[in-house]
Amino acid sequence: MASRVLRVGVVGSGPGGLYTTKYLLKAAAGARVDIFDALPTPYGLVRSGVAPDHPEVKSVQNDFDTVMEDERVRFFGNVQVGNHIDVEDLRKRYDAIVLSYGASFDRELGLPSENDFGNIFGR
Repeated sequence: MASRVLRVGVVGSGPGGLYTTKYLLKAAAGARVDIFDALPTPYGLVRSGVAPDHPEVKSVQNDFDTVMEDERVRFFGNVQVGNHIDVEDLRKRYDAIVLSYGASFDRELGLPSENDFGNIFGR
């Protein structure tokens, strides 16, 4: 009797989503993972937020390349959950959904001097 395939949808292809996928595939050899990201390319800030001459970044990229090249993984870029597909659709298609996406805008904390000159916020 064949075992059932575990189907997982991961929203976000940055470090959190890709490390989750890496260890999920290791723990559940028969799993299939679809990764969705609002950006056209995976890896999040590892690709676009860190200088490429840092050797530890190259090591992480190589690790992520291995995950993305796995035949059990599919990547869907330029897909915004809540716009192109909603969470209810994902719930119908997958056994589990991992929400692992970053912030799309800054959130003010309401601290004194938060918006004074010299404070620079990153995303």
